[in-house]
Amino acid sequence: MNIKRFYTGGFMTNSYLLWDENNEAYLFDCEGERIDKIIDFIDEKNLELKYIILTHGHSDHICGLNAVKEVYPEAKVFIGDEDAEFLVDPSKSHSNYIFGINFIYKGSFKRIKDGDVIGKFLVIDTPGHTRGSKCFFDKESKILISGDTMFRRSFGRYDFPESSGEQLFNSLRRLCKLPSETVVYSGHTESTTIGEERIFLTSLGII
Repeated sequence: MNIKRFYTGGFMTNSYLLWDENNEAYLFDCEGERIDKIIDFIDEKNLELKYIILTHGHSDHICGLNAVKEVYPEAKVFIGDEDAEFLVDPSKSHSNYIFGINFIYKGSFKRIKDGDVIGKFLVIDTPGHTRGSKCFFDKESKILISGDTMFRRSFGRYDFPESSGEQLFNSLRRLCKLPSETVVYSGHTESTTIGEERIFLTSLGII
């Protein structure tokens, strides 16, 4: 599995483009600024964007969705069942006061839950940062897309109305059961590994 990170927007949000040997591509999260860089890369590599997968519904992870779907209308969109309303309610996604826009996604999407499989990725339910936060694990490549649940030497905020510290810590404990060599690609920091974060979270008494 090939992977390319796009570091975009005022919130320095990571979007990840992954593609396999058949050039079938997955886009994880799409912040609204500089989305053209992602589109240009897909076209340059002659990739087929099949899946647009949202780790959660906050605006810094979804506001480029309409722009991407306009170029790749056949790509399927996925979001956690509990965060689906964020796509059509700017007050939920916080796009109205973070970006000053009322972002509403105009297309179709599929609600996902724990245990679903999207291509090569297993959906892992990781509530806490939001109720519908999901992580995505490729067992073959030992890759985890963690969104805003697990960061390098840190973890997601849990002070939003839709957040829960207790749920977040339980989610972190669950992720730490994955193989130590699993590479973690998060929503806002450099990559890390499960083994490294297990040590860090143990030092904090979380696990």
